[in-house]
Amino acid sequence: MPYRIDPEVLHRVARQVVGLPLDNGELLDQATELLAEAYPGLIDPTPGRWVGSRAGGILGKVRFLYFSPREYIVIFGTPTGTQGFSGRYKHVEIHKFLLAGRIDWFDVDSDTTTASTLLPGDRTRTPRGQARGMTIHPGSWHIEYGRGAVVTTLPFAMVDTLLVSLDVESVRRSTVEFARLVRGRLARRVHRAPFVVPPGAAQQWPGKASGPSVKGP
Repeated sequence: MPYRIDPEVLHRVARQVVGLPLDNGELLDQATELLAEAYPGLIDPTPGRWVGSRAGGILGKVRFLYFSPREYIVIFGTPTGTQGFSGRYKHVEIHKFLLAGRIDWFDVDSDTTTASTLLPGDRTRTPRGQARGMTIHPGSWHIEYGRGAVVTTLPFAMVDTLLVSLDVESVRRSTVEFARLVRGRLARRVHRAPFVVPPGAAQQWPGKASGPSVKGP
């Protein structure tokens, strides 16, 4: 089954909003609206609330835009800056598209001893099975897209918040947002489901399949 989200579209959206004001929310609102226009029926232009997130020591705020068993899209960022471990996902690749700020990162498994830098409008991809150390500078916000066995990312995303930070409220809010996305996805699927006439129905009720007959005087 093909993936529904195209990373090129996400990159195009990121580049379109670079430079918009961040303080009044215009940049993030416009990014969300453009994503909803690109994927109507998948992404809600009026998404849910921001939720606190801590994973691998990286602390920030996340807004969930799309979630399915094989793909997800979130907007993540921090007003004050943070750093930590990206996580290592054997069954998911992660794409990041920077909207504002700066991210410095390095591959923990390579022999390279210098960092790479992500600037607004740039993108990066972490292949399956790889991991990075990251410094996310103050005022940095990005679109994150994951594709693969999405459920395998949840332990890393939740355990740090729950067991290290003991932040039960953020886990509760995340669960509420996940449930909201799943309900919306199921509702759209039901709404789109076509009516299928059972095989043989036309033979069982001859003359009724094309509508009621009209008799003359």
